[in-house]
Amino acid sequence: MSDLTSYKLSEYAQDMDKANLLESQDPGSDPVITGLTYDSRNVFPGSLFVCKGRHFKKEYLLKAIDRGAVAYISEDNFQVELPLLQVSDVRVSMPILAQRFYNHPEKDVEIIGITGTKGKSTTACYLREILNLWQLAEGAKEVAFISTIDTYDGVDRFASHLTTPEAIELYMRLHNARSSGIKYLVMEVSSQGLKYNRLDGITYSAVAFLNISEDHISEIEHPDFDDYFRSKLRVFKHTSRAVIDLDQAETALIRQAANDNNNRIYYYSRRNHAADVYASNVLKTELGYSFDVTLPEGVYPFEIETPGQFNIDNALAAISLARLLGCPVSFMQRGLKLARTPGRMELFATKDRKILALVDYAHNKLSFEKLFETASLDFPGYRQVIIFGCPGSKGISRRHDLGTAAGRLADYIYLTEEDPRYEDVGEISREIGRHIEAAGGSYEIIVDRKEAIRTAFDQAQEKTLLLIVGKGAETTQMRGDNYEEVQSDVSIVQELIAEYDRHNP
Repeated sequence: MSDLTSYKLSEYAQDMDKANLLESQDPGSDPVITGLTYDSRNVFPGSLFVCKGRHFKKEYLLKAIDRGAVAYISEDNFQVELPLLQVSDVRVSMPILAQRFYNHPEKDVEIIGITGTKGKSTTACYLREILNLWQLAEGAKEVAFISTIDTYDGVDRFASHLTTPEAIELYMRLHNARSSGIKYLVMEVSSQGLKYNRLDGITYSAVAFLNISEDHISEIEHPDFDDYFRSKLRVFKHTSRAVIDLDQAETALIRQAANDNNNRIYYYSRRNHAADVYASNVLKTELGYSFDVTLPEGVYPFEIETPGQFNIDNALAAISLARLLGCPVSFMQRGLKLARTPGRMELFATKDRKILALVDYAHNKLSFEKLFETASLDFPGYRQVIIFGCPGSKGISRRHDLGTAAGRLADYIYLTEEDPRYEDVGEISREIGRHIEAAGGSYEIIVDRKEAIRTAFDQAQEKTLLLIVGKGAETTQMRGDNYEEVQSDVSIVQELIAEYDRHNP
């Protein structure tokens, strides 16, 4: 961080006081702050340590002190020999701290946000491909990217675990992008990021609100749908330009929130030709769809090589955002045709096409319903078998919603592991199973995910479409607090298909 200006603790205290967050302070010798973190494992000499979280323990602070922390910020006074800024709300404080520490990188990078219950990752990947083609043609840098699937900021590239990172990490990513000379950053925006102030201080060049459906309802996320929806709508406080799907039932409420925040609104649609970006003449192709898009500038042919008509909506959102940034249509056309998202609606087939496997990240009610809609429209005549699980400790409502949807729509179901954390996979599965039974479905539980996929594959006696959902191309399972390495669904399917084709030439 040698390119950053360092500030004294008293200057951070002034920021807290200005924001009416400072309760008390013990600045001690007023140390210069050269590090900022809430993770004691990342503390180094000169760090300001942030005590955050419902389950924060004093031992974390003591570890931070051992590693060289020179001050701490907290809602509590832990009575240790270290300078303290005591604040009323640590979460609200974090983005303010990060802005000073990273010297306001949000002012130097154009940030584009994408939110919604379903389609964020695909839309973000579509837009990334479009903008990369444009930027590279201009001799500029690859765009930065923060998503559920992966992250790239010009310095680091890695698989993600959070949709929207904590504020301190987010501002660090923006700093890396700025230092790397990157102009654009495309990011998914989660309800958690909005609710818990991770995005405070961020102004988006444009935002797309894709859709809304019940999700993330639990004790540690959102108590009910109203809280979830209101959290999502906070995104309009961070922008002046909003892209909205004109076809969804909640459009009027979403429009009202955008208007309340003085957003200029741009619409896209597959059904209403009054939209700014309108798709027509949709045709199924071998890998996806072709369609025409009407823009104020004219009518242009487009193609995506991804199953699922709902991905046309995601493409329209990406086109709408790219258009607002001034991107030429030719890069939109090429980008959408080339775009691939590992583990997102990836289709694999045996040579005889007896078994098809569609690997996807679908994990909520809306994405399940769209997945089965795609299965019926794009793969008629195939028995539909789904393999999935639900996470532990969060999104508890999914167990009812996904069990009910699968029980109603699938021909058969295998329940298995999906990031159980501290819960028992069998208990989670049995809870889902009760809802499957209530909806008239049939299922079995195979805790080992690879074994569940293999069993579904081996039991395919007729033309079968395996819907393998929830984990996509991820290579970890969250067990306890640890992300443990596992074989990805994509890799498992590729292995099983290769084995099948060897035995059935």
